[in-house]
Amino acid sequence: MHITSTSILVRLALAAACALAGMSPAQARNDTFMQPVAEAMHKNRAHAVVSGLSVRFGADSALPADSPDVLRADVLVEGIGSTGGDDPRQAHFAPYTDEQRCTHAFDDALAKLVVAARQAGGRVLLGVVSDYKGTAAIRDGRLYECHAGGVNSYVWLRAQVARSVPSARPLPPDSGFAALDNADALPLSDAGKERYRHFLTLPMPRAFVVMEDGQWYMTWNSAEAMTKALDHCARIGKRCWLYAANDRVVWNADVDKRIGASSQLGGGPAPVDKGEGE
Repeated sequence: MHITSTSILVRLALAAACALAGMSPAQARNDTFMQPVAEAMHKNRAHAVVSGLSVRFGADSALPADSPDVLRADVLVEGIGSTGGDDPRQAHFAPYTDEQRCTHAFDDALAKLVVAARQAGGRVLLGVVSDYKGTAAIRDGRLYECHAGGVNSYVWLRAQVARSVPSARPLPPDSGFAALDNADALPLSDAGKERYRHFLTLPMPRAFVVMEDGQWYMTWNSAEAMTKALDHCARIGKRCWLYAANDRVVWNADVDKRIGASSQLGGGPAPVDKGEGE
């Protein structure tokens, strides 16, 4: 029997097709993983991705869509975590676990939200939740859903872009004592003035207090920034006054007109809000 080279090629092609057909169930896998948001956000790469933006997880952290602080009411993005671990063309790489791929997909989705925020001129992402393909929102923001395939993993995140985290308390009026960026106006040492310059780079809500003994304390990225800063002074037994809050100087040359206790601030009981401080 005479077998032409063309016949051999056809047979090889059919064999390859059969082999691929046999592999298709494994290649088409779609395993679901529920991962903790807090664990992903504690990793160095997530911190680098956020790069100074405030991020609030959970649907309850969102503002009303018609709030003037909202720049984009709804942003939905898909994050992809890729690896060569399952790719025969990159067999020399150690394969990532599904959990590692899910973390990469989460970081990718978070990075896309950050891009959307910066493009809109926003400084905060509110109401961030996992919402796989826009059909499976996890409203409390504690977990995210990841789907892992043979090579890639996928995470979808939904968020709201806003100008800043809303302050829980009404901001005191600008006192007119000094321009916000005039660090030389502070009654502090050069070291304190330098820390104030750093304070101006931090996300709002933020508060900077000056202590009677020449020390200082600042809080940021917290709806209760002013309360936290003043309560810190009370907790360590030092007298202090609010110098700046958000984008305004509230300090007064007259000590009797300064804000030295959280009881002088308006608003209701303080909500639970961790934020950051130093």
